[in-house]
Amino acid sequence: MPRHGCSNMARILVACLLLAGQIASLGCTAPWTSTMNPWAEDKPDPASHEWDELQMVGDITGVVGMSPANISAFTLVTQLAGTGSDPPPGEARNMVLAEMRIRQVDGIDAVLASPLTALVYAEATIPPGARKGDRIDVRVLAPPETDTTSLEGGWVLDTIMSEMAMLGGRMRKGREIARAVGPIMLDSVVDGNVSDANKIRGTILGGAELRAERPLGIGLVKDHVSIAASTRVSAAINNRFFAYRDGTKQGVANPTSDKFIELSVHPRYQDSIDRYVRVIRFIPIVRDTSARLAFISQAEEELLQHETSQMGAMKLEAIGKEGIEPLKKGLESSDELVRFCAAEALAYLNVPASIEPLTEAARANNGFRYRAMLALGSYDDLDVIDALEGLLNAESAEARYGAFDQLKKRSSELPSIAGQVLPNFVALHKVRSAAAPMVHFRTKDRAEIAIFGSDVRLEGNVLFVGQDGLTIKSTGHRKLKVVRFMAGGEEESRECSTDVVELVQALTDIDCQYGEIVRTLFALRSEGFLTARVEVNAMPRRDRSYIESDEEEQKLPAETAEMLTGNFSQSEEIAEKEDPSELSTSTDGDNTLIPTFD
Repeated sequence: MPRHGCSNMARILVACLLLAGQIASLGCTAPWTSTMNPWAEDKPDPASHEWDELQMVGDITGVVGMSPANISAFTLVTQLAGTGSDPPPGEARNMVLAEMRIRQVDGIDAVLASPLTALVYAEATIPPGARKGDRIDVRVLAPPETDTTSLEGGWVLDTIMSEMAMLGGRMRKGREIARAVGPIMLDSVVDGNVSDANKIRGTILGGAELRAERPLGIGLVKDHVSIAASTRVSAAINNRFFAYRDGTKQGVANPTSDKFIELSVHPRYQDSIDRYVRVIRFIPIVRDTSARLAFISQAEEELLQHETSQMGAMKLEAIGKEGIEPLKKGLESSDELVRFCAAEALAYLNVPASIEPLTEAARANNGFRYRAMLALGSYDDLDVIDALEGLLNAESAEARYGAFDQLKKRSSELPSIAGQVLPNFVALHKVRSAAAPMVHFRTKDRAEIAIFGSDVRLEGNVLFVGQDGLTIKSTGHRKLKVVRFMAGGEEESRECSTDVVELVQALTDIDCQYGEIVRTLFALRSEGFLTARVEVNAMPRRDRSYIESDEEEQKLPAETAEMLTGNFSQSEEIAEKEDPSELSTSTDGDNTLIPTFD
């Protein structure tokens, strides 16, 4: 064989190896989707955006999907006690008529004209990161132009909810986003205001089930749009956050275009969407090891300073495992805010060392309580259950109920919060607590009564007359008779002990709905028969802040304050949509680009 034959073969092999090396160096960006020229030598990438000078994901992105998204419908309420009305002609009536025809309802005009029914407007707000199957509250209002006087006892029929808009003088509906159905709890039940306005508006607790996901993501700002940028930012995010789905490890970031990166929510942040997005925006995107180490060092310095501790903690949380040791140094600080911020970030990194400081913060500091509860709820560690059960004995109603709420999210079958779902769909829990007895009602997301203490009961010689023919009276030592007089002179009755758990069960047996049970127990409390503390929605409040003055908060750089407060105002700079087939978006009042469901 000629010698030059081997030489040609060698040259071809070397060329192939060089080509393979060049292609591999592009990572997952193919030549036909990148502005990089793989064949050029020593030429800068025009789409690189000076990567080594960019510190974080938030430097070149804005947030999409964090603003409220509303869905609505006009629908029909039934089972009213003669307080409904025949709706006047108009777009709302036409929409309800059209829906009834689709469902082939007999005697449509007679149904609408009946005083047992009423036309209502239903509206719900979908939170960021909402998933298919989630349940949300539905607000219900009888339009003032109708003659409906009360929605007491009303039941909303199965209703399709969607985005609605007035187009061409007519109300138009989008595709189905949720289905709503269920009993209405009037506003007057809790606030005690029995004005006419409060009789025609209320809430279906957890009444709508989502049939579509709420898009969440980040968009590249105008000057940084490219496939290279979208791919690189996604890679930085996925290097930090991933989840297992069907046994497969998958990153949370999916670059759907050169402008938009779709985010799935990491399970640890399911109840902390705003923090999740902030942490993602603090993720460093520099490749250089020395730059990354400098980022960690700077974040540690910021953590240990009172004014910048929140920013430093989130940066170290964003870096992942490498941030754990610097964060542990924060636990040893003499500054209360520094210690809390360090503990909070460590919780989302699933480090058990932060359980104790977070538990103490939830117990004693109402400025930290909301964030502490969310952080405790993020743990995989089973030791957190003991900590939360300890908080069930706290003096604070917020601390007690906040701990109960986090425990219930883990399992409703824990012995410490044992409960049952009654036939009227009310969740009734008897909670182990050594603190003063308390009865807690929830009027957000679900119908729920939590009774804290082992012996919570009515006291004295009970004689109570409620609404709609309801009476409760003592029949002996610690015994009650609960009676409801029906139309036509009939009555339905149950006997039970004075224990509040048994009383709630007896009220359910005689067809009392959640709103009526809440109103009855409040009335018993006001008449002195129930001496236990009674609370409504005693949940830790997110509007409390440790920061003591506006002046102190203003010390933070504007871009940092944005990331910490959730005021994602940068996103008006996100590249505008050019392809009409892309995700539909709209702009809300604060110029934040939000996805819609069109």
